[in-house]
Amino acid sequence: MKWLFSAHKATKCFLHSRRYHLYNGFCPRKFLAFNLVKWSKSKQMQFIPLYSGHYYSTTTINSTESSHGLVNSETIENDHKKVDVEIFSRETIKPPSPTPNHLRTFNLSIIDQNMYDVYIPFILFFPNINKASVAADVAMKRSKHLKESLAEILPRFYPLAGKVMDNFHIECNDEGIYYTEARVNHTLTDFLGDPDDETVRGLMLQSCCIGQSSIGNYVIGIQVNIFKCGGIGLSVSVSHKIVDGQTFYIFMKAWTAAARRSSITISPSFVASQIFPNNPSLEYSAPSKLLATKMLCTKRIVFDSTALALLKAQPVTSASSSQPPTRTVATTAVVWKAVANAASKVRPFGPKSPHVIFPVVNLRKRASPPIPKESIGNIINAAAAFCFPASHLDLPTMMGELRESIAKMDSNYIETMKGEKGHETYNEIQKKTKPSD
Repeated sequence: MKWLFSAHKATKCFLHSRRYHLYNGFCPRKFLAFNLVKWSKSKQMQFIPLYSGHYYSTTTINSTESSHGLVNSETIENDHKKVDVEIFSRETIKPPSPTPNHLRTFNLSIIDQNMYDVYIPFILFFPNINKASVAADVAMKRSKHLKESLAEILPRFYPLAGKVMDNFHIECNDEGIYYTEARVNHTLTDFLGDPDDETVRGLMLQSCCIGQSSIGNYVIGIQVNIFKCGGIGLSVSVSHKIVDGQTFYIFMKAWTAAARRSSITISPSFVASQIFPNNPSLEYSAPSKLLATKMLCTKRIVFDSTALALLKAQPVTSASSSQPPTRTVATTAVVWKAVANAASKVRPFGPKSPHVIFPVVNLRKRASPPIPKESIGNIINAAAAFCFPASHLDLPTMMGELRESIAKMDSNYIETMKGEKGHETYNEIQKKTKPSD
């Protein structure tokens, strides 16, 4: 399981004081972002600024006592082979037919309105299984086919081929999707055998890595990385202003179906802004950038199957369900406990000082009636789970807190987010929260 989290100053200091990297395998599964916050005496939520520098490490969690050696970080940096990524093509993939005039302005929902203005990158790796042909030729044919099938689905996903104008609208002007191709001087096997953060970032569109705003820019940017062996690293960076995890899944599923010449047609639904209309009169919107601060702390944690089984066997202290924890709840609790303990080592928490985590919940199935799973846009909400580092932290209790917080995102709560009621709900949220200076 791969985890990506942002840590505040206390956690950063604790982690950075342990100058080592642990490497043991590569197992990308899914990403989860943690926003760690503290609560002020006025009961207002303050987002902790991050600090300059970057820290990256990898840890494998298994059922036996760790036997990993400690490796000096400078040694690891020297041991990594230099990975050159050469961009050789830049173009825009446009829909084959124009968007009708009455669909030229796409309204964002109130959830989109309050979503952070960041690009979220994903990378999918595809090996070259055609050993009989020249690797470069195979990769170029694949890329050409990807471009053709991408253009084919854009009329159905017309907002994704437009430009984000502001927090309320997308101009569906058929500008298309920014598409680049690059050569990588490594084989895919070598690259995945010993990855590090900086080389992985090299496969992404650089404008998306440096926190560029999506306002006035493309909704989606793609970089096709062609390895020496003919394998491909397909990097897709999407604007979080309209794309959540489910939206990305639907878009990629439709693209996959078109690339495979499947008879199945996947069409998106655009009901989100009707259910959750935006509100230009909100006092203020979310900060323009999620990581507008100077420090990003990244840690990759791999849970093997035995460790996952042991975690899922843990009892859960929960009033809402006696079921075993899900993998997400179990592994999130482990990371949350470690981060809360780390923070308390540097900045002691009082008996009534909570540490907060916000698990993101997909609202589609939880609404009544359910919102179509093909609906695009941010149809998600952040639950809030609390722990108190000054007291004893145990996994069953923290798993229970996570489960209870997620359970509160039910159909009754979702009703308070709809229509005019949603405007009132978000006004109250805005009053309680404020970004730090």
